[in-house]
Amino acid sequence: MEHIDEHGNAPGSAPETDPQGSTDHAVGYCNPPMIRRFKSGLSGNPKGRRRRSKNRKTIVRAIMNEMHTVIEDGQPQRRSTIELMLIALRNLMAEGNPRALRECQKFLARYEPQAPDSKVGYMIAPPPVTVEEEIAMSEKVNAEGCAKHAERCRERALEAARRSGVHDGDGNDRSRA
Repeated sequence: MEHIDEHGNAPGSAPETDPQGSTDHAVGYCNPPMIRRFKSGLSGNPKGRRRRSKNRKTIVRAIMNEMHTVIEDGQPQRRSTIELMLIALRNLMAEGNPRALRECQKFLARYEPQAPDSKVGYMIAPPPVTVEEEIAMSEKVNAEGCAKHAERCRERALEAARRSGVHDGDGNDRSRA
């Protein structure tokens, strides 16, 4: 059996120390030696997460959105690559290039707003109303609603009285008999 000293070190092994050389702190489970602890102020992952590789869609989108300075009518204008391509396509179409016409038609078929399907509904809006007419209509609806509510309350009270046997339904109260 090996002899272990008061610091928990076996004979022949060097005691674990902190950078200052003192062995006065506890070393063990959840208490690593000072020299192996994380340095304060330093990231545990200094290079950071690696970047994701770009797919074709991302590359094309980045190229098409790049801005370029061009001279139009003697003035510098900022245009994206896609705008410049469409302007060039328009100019080729104007010169009578049939392939440019086909490409433009394809582009329009893909990106132009489409006509709705036949399964569409129509919204019918009420005619415009003045503020005074709106107030009069809301007061009328509120008055009708209050009268209907009062009538429903009376009907519920009569129904409850009939179920309890206090009222016979003919307007006679049987509770005094």
